[in-house]
Amino acid sequence: MADKHNARDTASGRRGFIGRIIAGAAGLVAAGSTTRVLGAATTAGTGHSRSTAPGDDWMKELTAPHRTVLDITALKNGKPLVQGKNFLDGWRDAFKTPEHDVNLVMGIHGEAAPFLLNDALWQRYTIGQLYEVTDGGTKAPALRNVFISAHAAAAGLVTPEQSIESLQQRGVRFIICMNTIANTTKKLAAAGLGSPDEIHAAIMAGLLPGVITVPAINVALAQLQEHGVKYEKVE
Repeated sequence: MADKHNARDTASGRRGFIGRIIAGAAGLVAAGSTTRVLGAATTAGTGHSRSTAPGDDWMKELTAPHRTVLDITALKNGKPLVQGKNFLDGWRDAFKTPEHDVNLVMGIHGEAAPFLLNDALWQRYTIGQLYEVTDGGTKAPALRNVFISAHAAAAGLVTPEQSIESLQQRGVRFIICMNTIANTTKKLAAAGLGSPDEIHAAIMAGLLPGVITVPAINVALAQLQEHGVKYEKVE
């Protein structure tokens, strides 16, 4: 009788052990899936996800016959975005080149960082005041990102067609380097707007959708040229 009880207990233990293994495996799969989702940003207008981890895998997608990176270091009231649209329009209208045959990368660094920050960051850190950007709609230092489609028309610095999202929808990739994020953090902290750790975390969480982070912009620019992408400095 004891043998039968022991057999049942053994079988039950095996089933419990196997069940725990299956549950554990399922948990690992679920955790892995969550990590991939959290580690990606949606590219505006495409419905795809793009990893924001450092690396040059995204550069391998730049296979169009005409490839250029614009080196952008200042906001200049949106002039670089105007140039980006003009670049795409020129290929399309003057040379009848389909947009899938043109790759444009906009390398954002230095004082141009606010291009890629969301509204909450512009308001929280008084970006318009610190970076001397006046909102045409309010006639005051901007407390919203006046370069995104939601505010472009009202703010009057760029048209909706020249906004960040509109350019992304035409295939433009925006990159920003971690050194620029660190320097922006220092600038905001020096203005007494929070601790460096808190500001850095807020910036990382508040980048616009689809923005690609790279470790260092000078390395990224060199890598892009090694991939056959032409370099142009925006003055």
